[in-house]
Amino acid sequence: MSEELREWREKNLNSISCSFCAAKWYNASLHLGHGFTNSCHLPLPHPIDLEEIKTNPSALHNTKHKKEMRRMMLTGIKPAECSYCWKIEDIGRGNISDRVYKSQIYKEEDIAALKDIPWDQDIPLKTVEISFDRICNFACSYCNSGYSTTWGKDIRNNGAYQKFKTSSAGAYYADGSWSEVYGKYGEDNPYVKAFLDWWPELSQTLEEIRITGGEPSQSHNFWQFMELMKKHPAKNLRLAINSNLGLNEATVQKLIDITKEVEVKEFDIYTSNESYGKHAEYIRDGLKYDIWRNNVVKVIENANIRQLVIMMTINSLCLFSITEFLDDMLEIKGKYGAHKLIVDFNILRWPAFMSPLTLPDDIKHDLHGKLSMWWRKHKKNPLINMHEGAQIERLIDYIEVVSRGHNSTEMDKSLQYHDFKSFFNQYDIRRNKNFNETFPELSEWYDSLEIDLTIPDVRVTDGRITHYEAGEYESDIKNNNE
Repeated sequence: MSEELREWREKNLNSISCSFCAAKWYNASLHLGHGFTNSCHLPLPHPIDLEEIKTNPSALHNTKHKKEMRRMMLTGIKPAECSYCWKIEDIGRGNISDRVYKSQIYKEEDIAALKDIPWDQDIPLKTVEISFDRICNFACSYCNSGYSTTWGKDIRNNGAYQKFKTSSAGAYYADGSWSEVYGKYGEDNPYVKAFLDWWPELSQTLEEIRITGGEPSQSHNFWQFMELMKKHPAKNLRLAINSNLGLNEATVQKLIDITKEVEVKEFDIYTSNESYGKHAEYIRDGLKYDIWRNNVVKVIENANIRQLVIMMTINSLCLFSITEFLDDMLEIKGKYGAHKLIVDFNILRWPAFMSPLTLPDDIKHDLHGKLSMWWRKHKKNPLINMHEGAQIERLIDYIEVVSRGHNSTEMDKSLQYHDFKSFFNQYDIRRNKNFNETFPELSEWYDSLEIDLTIPDVRVTDGRITHYEAGEYESDIKNNNE
């Protein structure tokens, strides 16, 4: 199933260099609430130059950091910030990493043209993912206060999470106030202003925009942008909106209505889930599985959309019911068509202690077997498209082969085990949950873990621990040099 994708990779990417990815040129994720960007959701975001965007709005995307990454890719150097893709490819079984999926959406001639363009030249955006602020009604376990106001409320009300040994756990010290430099609703945010000023021009050339959050349906800036889009139709544009779909009836209807009011070429809705029933409700705090599923069906039946995409964040806990979840999604596919609902697999790497790699080997082996057996049964199922099948295969191989994390500071499993227990012990108390009741298969192992109570307590910080100020930039540069 992956052979066609491998041939495409050799022809269009590796012919330029073994580390080439068109997303570094044509795609951007813009975190306008606090002025950060990355080329896709996998590398950690880095800051946008506030002075530069005053005269050059395209510097929201064409940052000095991205240009340096482009230079490296053109010369065959693999940027350490893209280690997610290199880990997948280094498995050695021809697995397809995300640099293929994130490049394949562009025309082959547009990709080929990049090798002849100076690496430091500004490149017009073709696709963009944008968040206006962090307002969100969920507080998913693998998220943090930098991307969710509900997470921030937890930290403000209950204090910083404590007793951690790994750097990735540091995100749970912060209340996210650093991301509200311009206020909760960002009324005077210069990054938002630059983007809105840029939009009339950008809308005529952009191929796709995907709006994320937080939860966009809760954001004043999102609805303001929808009104701007009504004034500036983009008939050649694909518009996608992320939503957790844990919404009341009125908000779901408002979301459905906007799919019929904005004039674009194609409209997609993205939502998130990766496990079934009580597992999903534990992992994604705020979610009620039946409400979420009903809203998925309501959107498919009533919205003017091309497709609804389920973004799956593959963490350690979702593996216990991932096949049951996939069965449920296949049931929806069977009723409304394989093209109407798509599942997309993204393997979590941050925080490292929630990665699938954290699980004890015997349990990981059993879950690998369960998923492998499910795939053997469904491999020829016409409801599963080529990309979905390739992603399932790479997940199976990833669980079997990869044993070390993506960052040198996160490779000691004893530290990850410690922080796994420390985090979920506090998560249960704060969110009124019960780990052992929800995941009895892990209870014996979980109970055997001990929390080091001698670790000094920390105060709530506003620090950008989820970004390069946390030292990840320096770590990546060191890894590149090595």
